[in-house]
Amino acid sequence: MSDLDRQLQDQIYRSMVLLGADEVLLGAMASWRDGVPERDVLADLRNWNEAKLLELKEWLPSMEGPEFTATERRVEQYEALEAADR
Repeated sequence: MSDLDRQLQDQIYRSMVLLGADEVLLGAMASWRDGVPERDVLADLRNWNEAKLLELKEWLPSMEGPEFTATERRVEQYEALEAADR
């Protein structure tokens, strides 16, 4: 891994810490930074994303106002990104 790749991974990790990222997600990012094969990290991230999407969709009906709008928008953005990859 190049020094630039390592610095990029470190900064992504730090950004996620500042954003209050979930500990499981931070763990996946840390494992990538620590040299775990990218294929394994990708599988962890995909699993986390799908679990979080299901969680958000489950909680959406109980939300209202700005929280509902923001969460609905995040779900729509994620699903649009997924559809673009297919």
